[in-house]
Amino acid sequence: MNDPNRNEMKQLDARRTLLPGLVLIACTLLWGCADLEDVAENPPVSEESPPDQVLFDSVVTDSKDGTRSWVLRSERMERWQDVDDAQLHGVLMDFYKADTLHSTLTSRRGRANLKTLDLFAWGDVVVVTRDGRRLETQELNYDDGTGLISNDVFNRFTHRRDVMTGIGMEATPDLGSFELKSEVKAEVVEAAEEDE
Repeated sequence: MNDPNRNEMKQLDARRTLLPGLVLIACTLLWGCADLEDVAENPPVSEESPPDQVLFDSVVTDSKDGTRSWVLRSERMERWQDVDDAQLHGVLMDFYKADTLHSTLTSRRGRANLKTLDLFAWGDVVVVTRDGRRLETQELNYDDGTGLISNDVFNRFTHRRDVMTGIGMEATPDLGSFELKSEVKAEVVEAAEEDE
């Protein structure tokens, strides 16, 4: 026959044994939660967080000595407070010389530093000049200080039927000065062949 007093004593002993462990777990959880609350109240500024400002069909223009240097358009620009870089979606950048359009850069994505005015473009990057020269690559840097475009990835450069490929490049945005750095291959069509 079960003794009710004996069962109560067993339950009380079990509670006394579990209580210190539960207190330790509760303290650990509370300590961890306090840290999480601090992070939630003061999240680090990061592009992983939602942007503070979203601009659609944005246009940024740069001029030097009163003439346009370039015009940067994007379908969507995302900005974060206290972050100099803006994320761009659907990039179109026109480059000018003496206020005359010389070339256009397009890419799926970009990152523009609104202080230095430098641009990093990626995703199906294409630069096309008014005279038909064409650069195709997957990423490209534009340095506003030097006025040059460059990268360290694969490039395909075409002019009429001539094709050059290589890894890494540096050029002026109008592709008038163009240098491939390594693994350069060229397929040049003779002028006589073009005339036929």
